[in-house]
Amino acid sequence: MASRRSPELLVALLLGLTLANTAGAKVYCCEDASGRRQCGDVLPQACYGRAYREMGPQGTIKREVSAPLTADEIARRNAAEQQKKDDETRQAKQRRLDQALLETYASVEDLDRRRDKDVADIERSIEEARKRDKELRTKRQRFEKEAEFHKGRDLPRDLAANLRSIDSELASQGKLIEDKTRELEATRARFEADRARYVELSSAAAKQR
Repeated sequence: MASRRSPELLVALLLGLTLANTAGAKVYCCEDASGRRQCGDVLPQACYGRAYREMGPQGTIKREVSAPLTADEIARRNAAEQQKKDDETRQAKQRRLDQALLETYASVEDLDRRRDKDVADIERSIEEARKRDKELRTKRQRFEKEAEFHKGRDLPRDLAANLRSIDSELASQGKLIEDKTRELEATRARFEADRARYVELSSAAAKQR
């Protein structure tokens, strides 16, 4: 019983015979828009922009070429590639941060000592600013009492200047206190995160030993 050959194989064999068994001859086959098989010794017009196969004279497949990507497929591929690059960048940055963390502190206790010192320095700055704010408010109260004697009249130039100067410094001290309070919160949060990461890295390193 004769073995059955696929239409594609038969077409390739026939084309191979028409090429008079020319050494290295190739046949290109694809399915056109209607699903019909199209073959030729050069890529048929119907195969442009479609997946096709490059075959030898004996019907053996030498190469398979995929159809060109659509605009959506290209966009998805580019997005995936960008995501991969972003992930690699984040991982590289995290490795650098981890290495710097391990090189900065000799132990968890060393990290805690640095945290306590930095926190104490900021708290001291806040306390000094609050002390100065209190002094300014006390001084302003004295000027306010003096200003009561001129109620309904223009304040003396020196008194008005003193009040403006104190108000300006009070505003500066208030902003300083706000900034230092935010810095204190950020410092505590940073050390908390660094401590947790340091413990994690140290534990992982100990398990690998």
